[in-house]
Amino acid sequence: MNWKELFSSRILDRGFDYYLCNAVSHLEVSEDCVTAKVAGTENYQVEIYFDYDEIVDMYCSCPYAEDGNYCKHMAAVLYEWTEGENQGLYPDHTKQAGKKSEEKEAVRTLIRETDPEIVTDFLADILMKDEHLLLSFRRTAGENISETDMQRYLRQVDEIAYRYSGRGGFISYYDADGFISELERMLADDVNDMLDQNNYMCAFRLMNHIFETLGEVDMDDSAGGTAMLAEEIYDNWMRLLDHVSKQEKKEMFDWFAAHLNGSMIDYLEEYIYQIFVNEFKEKEYQHLKIEFMEQKIQKASSQGKSWDRDYELGRWVIPYLNLLKNQKGGKEKRESFFRQYWDNSSVRRYYIDQCMRKRKYEEALKALDDSIRLDQNYRGLVSDYEYMKKNIYRIQGRKQEYEAQLWKLATEISPGNLELFKEVKKLYSEEEWISKREELFKKLPSYAHIERLYKEEKLYDRLLNYVKKSEGMYALQEYGRILQKEYPEEILQKYRTEVEKMAVRTSDRKTYQYLVSLLRSMKKIKGGSKMVEEIVDDWRRRYGKRPAMMDELRKL
Repeated sequence: MNWKELFSSRILDRGFDYYLCNAVSHLEVSEDCVTAKVAGTENYQVEIYFDYDEIVDMYCSCPYAEDGNYCKHMAAVLYEWTEGENQGLYPDHTKQAGKKSEEKEAVRTLIRETDPEIVTDFLADILMKDEHLLLSFRRTAGENISETDMQRYLRQVDEIAYRYSGRGGFISYYDADGFISELERMLADDVNDMLDQNNYMCAFRLMNHIFETLGEVDMDDSAGGTAMLAEEIYDNWMRLLDHVSKQEKKEMFDWFAAHLNGSMIDYLEEYIYQIFVNEFKEKEYQHLKIEFMEQKIQKASSQGKSWDRDYELGRWVIPYLNLLKNQKGGKEKRESFFRQYWDNSSVRRYYIDQCMRKRKYEEALKALDDSIRLDQNYRGLVSDYEYMKKNIYRIQGRKQEYEAQLWKLATEISPGNLELFKEVKKLYSEEEWISKREELFKKLPSYAHIERLYKEEKLYDRLLNYVKKSEGMYALQEYGRILQKEYPEEILQKYRTEVEKMAVRTSDRKTYQYLVSLLRSMKKIKGGSKMVEEIVDDWRRRYGKRPAMMDELRKL
């Protein structure tokens, strides 16, 4: 049972601490559940449900778990159960399986000894009341899936969506898990059965309806269930492409093409886009894909200059131009395309990449200068172009241009970038570097992260001044460990200044826990224990009426 994958490393560490401190008590194991109490701020009840070696659900009465999280108390119980003195407490699955087998045989005997007419009527009544059971029975009996059956399957998806969204039309975070689980069950049972029985297009229709439903419902999907289901459907689509007939594959192609129309939410449409672009590699699909992409490009270009227009146009540029490579007259078409859509950054980027592959560096440089001018309002794109220019100068061995471009990047385009800083350093000898380094520091704008460069160069006196002048805890926690050996008094004083500023404001227990963790960090620094004692004594006098704060200080 690899249960540790369910928890973050931080939660595992806290749970292990609770386990070591013997916080887990009253541990009991039944056939499908482990229960225990865990001592924390109060005693919490933990219940862990499993099916053989798989955990299927967990519950804890603590506030953190009530928000849908797996908590340290659950981890502590699992450590106690699997690694502690109670690790022998496992249910006898062999006995369970034997018991279930006996129960099943008893039911079979009952059926055999009952009048067949009674069994038939009883079963018919049950199946008429439950469409899912009826469909499952028809599949088990080897019946072909009729159009009526197919409509029943699609109706089940609609009923699931309606049941969870209700009149408000919204599926809350707490209901989302149940909604996703029911659709996942349909994929696991119904769709997989259809695939196993070679009912490929029935499986395709049902998956598509589930996929479209995912895109239509209004749901709090914080847990990421939609992406999980979409991935599973995508994998099944890929599986289908290897098995369907020629005619069925054409039907699939038409469905994917029809649903690249913006009706689907963006990240779900991306799954359809990836299959449409990267699959259907047979010759008969090439001209269909080219025609489809030309329509998309023409529609996007008619929208007028905008970010949406550039994004949609750029989305189809690379697959379209790649398809033209192997088409008769494709070279002329590509050149005409470059001229027509040169204002689009994706078109130019594709052209530049082609130049780089063919080592046409001067043409690439010319296109890059053009791109810097045309995309001057898009800082990220301009930065990419400047980096590419630097790399071309380096490849060409143009030392002066390479050095100048590298300095431009390190001081203007990406000031404070550590990798660029290291690259500049390689240009000079140790003696030259001392003066060049100072020159680079002077050219950096005030917003550059110069502290990273101080750390790289081991200029700890300057790094200390930066930390002392910085507001808040970030710089102190980021660089305090490096500096505390050489400058313990200064680092302790900075800690004291920051924690006392934080302590002035009345706050919640979580903030007080954070303050205590900072005091623990201070105690590890030379002279820190004495300073922490002084701070704690002072806080007890000044803030004695804050019970949560006093409680956390006692834990220190």
